[in-house]
Amino acid sequence: MNAHCKKLILGIGNPLRSDDAAGSIVARKLTRKGLVSIDAEFMPENYVGIIRRHNPEKIIIVDTCDMALTPGEVRIIPLHKIHTGIVTTHSVPLVAIIKKLQEITTDIVYIGIQPENIELGDTVTKAVKKSIEQVVAMIDQDNENKIPML
Repeated sequence: MNAHCKKLILGIGNPLRSDDAAGSIVARKLTRKGLVSIDAEFMPENYVGIIRRHNPEKIIIVDTCDMALTPGEVRIIPLHKIHTGIVTTHSVPLVAIIKKLQEITTDIVYIGIQPENIELGDTVTKAVKKSIEQVVAMIDQDNENKIPML
């Protein structure tokens, strides 16, 4: 029998590509706050089975993506926009992963953080660090739906 949780956070990011680590950092911080969070790094497709076992009512995906905004800007990206011009750094298309996740729940929120630097390195820029803290606080307080829409 599957477990059940109200919401699950799926953080996506590459810890070796500077700001691209943002989603992973958010997930780790929310785990420390007691929320059900998965740091999928850059392989979210490997965690669909684990997510299915948690049987969440809502899935919140946090990821760095180029939305042509000022570095550090945060937006909820409507799922239908993900395959239409949003650039991510994943090998499996995000739209394919989202389709798998929609078999678990249709309540999926995709939060994008605009990076400043995704070059090789392990230093997150000041603008993205600030955004990470804002996103963590909003999710922790159940206010993620107050993030502006792209």
